[in-house]
Amino acid sequence: MGVTIFLIIALYVYWQLPSSPEEALNNFYSGELAEGELVDSLILGGKKIVPLLLEKIRDKDMLQRRYAIAALGHLDDTSAVPVLESILEDVSEMDHFRCDALEAIAILDTSAGRAFAKDNVDSSISCIRELSQSIAAGNLPNRRSYLQIFFGWHL
Repeated sequence: MGVTIFLIIALYVYWQLPSSPEEALNNFYSGELAEGELVDSLILGGKKIVPLLLEKIRDKDMLQRRYAIAALGHLDDTSAVPVLESILEDVSEMDHFRCDALEAIAILDTSAGRAFAKDNVDSSISCIRELSQSIAAGNLPNRRSYLQIFFGWHL
């Protein structure tokens, strides 16, 4: 019985996975997803979507950009860190994109996230200051798992 349920769940998850990074990006842009599903739609694209996202987020006018920045933190590919750092350190970026980049960095590279947080606990930008204080206190953001995505859990 348990094996059967596992196989049914595995097949369902397999059918939900996009067949390519482009399909994952199309799902992301489809307009059919609730806000809480936007990041998940990109995570389901797997690591293969990282190069595409890194290219797209360089465009400051990218639709739903903050969700793409957040997704990079959950995709466990540290090649995203330099691009995320460039967003974080660019004072011409909107504050919420910079905060999203910090959160993604803290998930991908704990030491880099802590180092930036340590230097910015007194930032004049409220979201950077609050997130930095939280990270400096040891409260690191959590990486979403496929299990959380499958069951729609948001912790």
